[in-house]
Amino acid sequence: MGKEKDIIVCKIFENELKAVACGCKDMRFHWIDAASHANPVKMKAEISSAISKIESPESEICFLLGNGCHPDMCSIAKQHDVLLPEEKNCIHAFLGVERTKELEQNRTMIITPGWLDSWRNIMDGLGWDQVDVRINIGRYDRILLLDPGLIPLNDDALIAFYDQVQVPIEIMEISLDYFKEFVNKVINSRQ
Repeated sequence: MGKEKDIIVCKIFENELKAVACGCKDMRFHWIDAASHANPVKMKAEISSAISKIESPESEICFLLGNGCHPDMCSIAKQHDVLLPEEKNCIHAFLGVERTKELEQNRTMIITPGWLDSWRNIMDGLGWDQVDVRINIGRYDRILLLDPGLIPLNDDALIAFYDQVQVPIEIMEISLDYFKEFVNKVINSRQ
C-alpha cells in the first residue's frame, strides 16, 4: 500500500483543483492563503505549520505552489523531502512557461479568478494604497484574466478591480487540460 498524499496547496487553485482532482480520495489538501504571497514571513510560517502538522513516515507531502512563490521554497522542500513543481508560479501551472511568455508580451499582466478574489487581501498584505496600486500595476497596458469557466465572474468584482488598477481587463477562456497534467505530474511524480 502506498503512502497517503498530503498536498500543500495555494487557495489560488481551489476551484480549479476541485474540478480536476474529483475522485482523488487518497489525497488530503492543506490550503495556504493566497494573500500570504504578499508577506514572505507569513507564507513561510503557514507552509512550515502545514508541514509540521502532517509530516510522518506514512505521508508523502507535495507542494502545489510555484517554486518561485517564496524565496526559500526550494530549500523548504529539500529540507522536508517535499515534492516541488518545476513551475515557477500559478500562471505557469495553468498555461505553461512558453504560453505564459507569449501572452505576457506587450506589457500584459496575467491573473486568475483566484487572484481577483484575493486582490483586496493581497493589497492589504503588501500595505498598498490606491497610489501604490497604480504605480505597481500601471506599468501594464492590459490585464488578462484567465477564465476556466468554473464559476461565473462577478461583474462587481471586475469593476472594483478595474477601479483600483485603472488598466483594461480582458477575459480569456482557458481549458484546464494543462493544469490537470500539472497536478497529475506533481502528485504522481514518485510512483
